[in-house]
Amino acid sequence: MTTPVVLLPESLRTRILEHCLASLPEEGCGLLAMEGGTVVGVYPTTNQDHSPNRYTIPPAEHYAALVEAESRGWELGGVFHSHPHGPASLSTVDLENAIEPDWIYVVVGLGGDPEVRGWRVVDGRAETLVIEPEPLTL
Repeated sequence: MTTPVVLLPESLRTRILEHCLASLPEEGCGLLAMEGGTVVGVYPTTNQDHSPNRYTIPPAEHYAALVEAESRGWELGGVFHSHPHGPASLSTVDLENAIEPDWIYVVVGLGGDPEVRGWRVVDGRAETLVIEPEPLTL
């Protein structure tokens, strides 16, 4: 079976990393706008929980991202968050809170060199996604 691929342009990956680093010591979080298998927009948000171990995106910020994404013809199709002292994998809490079955879940591990990894949650289990930069067009 082939591992699904998500394209994440380098500029958006950088924006995610910068937001997560700026959110320390809390988990950074935000929403992802998608067109097919490509991330086309990043919406950094406040972590309503103000916690290093969990996150909640404030409903008003979620709604604002939804309205802005839809105005561009995009759809919200994912979320990102960081683990300030851990790896870029989904925790038990992350799996329990993953309620959108078609979304991608991007985790930024800051427990060493920053790492960005992608996941889907299927039947309560984390399945790895390949995150690649946007392909070059010649």
